[in-house]
Amino acid sequence: MTKTLQDLIDESIFISTEYQARLAEISGDSEWTVDFSAPSFTLDSDPSVSLDPYLLGTESDQRGSWIWSWQELGHFPDVVVTAAVQAREAGEHLGVQELTTDELVLSEGLARRLTLASKAVTGVFAHYPAAAGGGVRAWLLVDGPQLELPEPTVNRMGRIMAQALQTNTAVHHQRAVDSYARLRGAHISWDTEACAVITAADGALRLWFDDHSISGIEQAEPVVSKRELAQAAKDADKHRQALREEARRSLAIAQRESEQQRLSREEAEAQRVAATEAALASEDEQQVAPSLEDTEGVERTQPTAEGQPFNQEPSQDAEPGLVSTQVVEEDEAPAPEQAAPAAASTAPASPPASDDAVTDAQPVVEEPDSARTREQEAKDEDRRSALERLRAEQAENDAARAGESAPASAASGSTAYTDQSDERTDQAEPARTEASEREAEAQKGEESKKKGFFSRFFGL
Repeated sequence: MTKTLQDLIDESIFISTEYQARLAEISGDSEWTVDFSAPSFTLDSDPSVSLDPYLLGTESDQRGSWIWSWQELGHFPDVVVTAAVQAREAGEHLGVQELTTDELVLSEGLARRLTLASKAVTGVFAHYPAAAGGGVRAWLLVDGPQLELPEPTVNRMGRIMAQALQTNTAVHHQRAVDSYARLRGAHISWDTEACAVITAADGALRLWFDDHSISGIEQAEPVVSKRELAQAAKDADKHRQALREEARRSLAIAQRESEQQRLSREEAEAQRVAATEAALASEDEQQVAPSLEDTEGVERTQPTAEGQPFNQEPSQDAEPGLVSTQVVEEDEAPAPEQAAPAAASTAPASPPASDDAVTDAQPVVEEPDSARTREQEAKDEDRRSALERLRAEQAENDAARAGESAPASAASGSTAYTDQSDERTDQAEPARTEASEREAEAQKGEESKKKGFFSRFFGL
């Protein structure tokens, strides 16, 4: 069997009006406080009245939406959201989409209509819209022995129906009258779809209907005995007991879903911790990786200045007869076609003799053998010995590089490694920062999630 939201509203509108009248009698203009942890809804009347609150949801003018309290369980005690869960379960059974959609676009009177429909499926018929500030109202169902209604009479029922009809909330008056009589424990009999007689302890009322609306009402003679009236009262109590049993099942559902969500949050937290530990372990591996200084056979050199092939001035104690270099500015660098011959000329097939070497600053001029002194010959011999030693050491270094390093340019290999090491350092720092940020965000995950729900729920 399926129903609509309006069907449920019609079934509860008359008895809801009577319960609201009773709530007004005991509350008057007194202040109220609500404590969901207790839970309790207290009216500061004389004497004070404490009722059981059931939070259905909130409407926010700022957000422009209604949010059911079962949207995310665990933010309130399970018993507080029991009525909302019961309404959701009934909505799934009856096919009422408004009771099963967690957030609804706000429209005129929507919150009250959802509350009236919830009353029909929960059996809790008094409500209170509690202002939460900022254009937010929390709609509560409240219950307690202080709200118990007196024995039904046709005179009281007639006044209540007339009062409810002034709100133009009911659409199908036959459904509304039939439900009211049965919920109150009065007897109702239908002569036709257009005529019904309600009998209570003080007499009877005949109601006339035209196109699903009440068109007339008059006093009538009772058509049933006291025994049948007693049976009607028992049927009403049986219906209330059935709704209370549904409430107990709804409480069990709320507890089960809350536990499932708790386990899900714990699992998510465990995954977060594992991911954080894995990220930290990865960082440690990057930090303990062999550095360039630990690599045998590779010399570390500092990168040259940007745009300059070589930025070192000749050594002040350079040996005479050795080739030295000077800084070449960008605008002075030769064109590629001019540089090629020069490069070829700097790599002779056989090393030049020391006597043939020249310097950039001043060429060495040979003197005739006859003019050399013994002292000059000794200096030349020292220069030749130093040059030969230098060439031998250079040849040994070149052979070591060629055998131990990767097949790359010996002059740029160590610089490339240096750049990679610097790059690793540059990459490790953002990775460490990113891991710290992820850990901080994950630690705030639960708090943010809960805070996010309250922000939406209370329209903050």
